[in-house]
Amino acid sequence: MKQGVMKMVGKMITLNEPSFRSFLESPKTKVGSNLVLLIAGAGYGAISIASNASYILSFESMLLKAVIVPLIFILFGLLMAFITKIGLALLLWAGAKGMGGKGLLRDINSAVPAALLPGLLAAPYLTGAGDGNILVLLLLLGGVIWMYMVSAKIIQATQNFTATKAYLAAFLAFLFLASVYYLIMPAG
Repeated sequence: MKQGVMKMVGKMITLNEPSFRSFLESPKTKVGSNLVLLIAGAGYGAISIASNASYILSFESMLLKAVIVPLIFILFGLLMAFITKIGLALLLWAGAKGMGGKGLLRDINSAVPAALLPGLLAAPYLTGAGDGNILVLLLLLGGVIWMYMVSAKIIQATQNFTATKAYLAAFLAFLFLASVYYLIMPAG
């Protein structure tokens, strides 16, 4: 059944509307959600390893180079994915409630890991790889837009909103996130 759930997640990230509802109604939703979260976290960790390869290779000990330091990056990637899942779920919940939705945080929380997968495109920017590189900036922009679109479909499926209302609720959540990000980032 995992393959069926993962197939639904694949369809979710391609914005296939019925797959969002099917995923939420599946008896394997929790397993699928956790598996996608693990995949996203491992992806974030792997991108961090790749962007810090010279640092990792600078260790003299082969155990540190090959096992311990990469494992630390993977664990931090998993932690980053978990924290991002919680934050995004709360933002989408608030956006849905703000637009008159029922909220349904449990459903939103279950579906949010699918929105983290497109976020992997933004990970090179977040790890500092390719500062000023246009490709890294395009990946960031593409990842954020794709996350936004998946997030809107999550709201639409969980709140029974029209597409317009769901996209507006997701926009409000992302706008709030952008404003907080702007406030906490150092100037210059």
